[in-house]
Amino acid sequence: MKALALIAATLLASSVFAAEPAAPAKHSCTAPEHPGNLASESQQKSFNKANKTYGECIKQFVDAQNQIAKAAADAGNAAIKEYNEYAKQMNALAGN
Repeated sequence: MKALALIAATLLASSVFAAEPAAPAKHSCTAPEHPGNLASESQQKSFNKANKTYGECIKQFVDAQNQIAKAAADAGNAAIKEYNEYAKQMNALAGN
């Protein structure tokens, strides 16, 4: 029985580790091109506005990625907790 459980656990673990993680997302924010030192006031204002928009876009992307990372970490921690409870129950049944 223990050998069968060991084989099942090995197969399960190998299938879990065989899955490749998804490629990380890339932002779609576009950095504005600096108009140069001789730019008109209108061009400078336009650049400053685009620069602010770019910064906000990056911040939103980072915030979204942090939420995804937290959700993944929470899911991993929940799985660990579930397994630990299961192992505790199995040990109790086995008299360990």
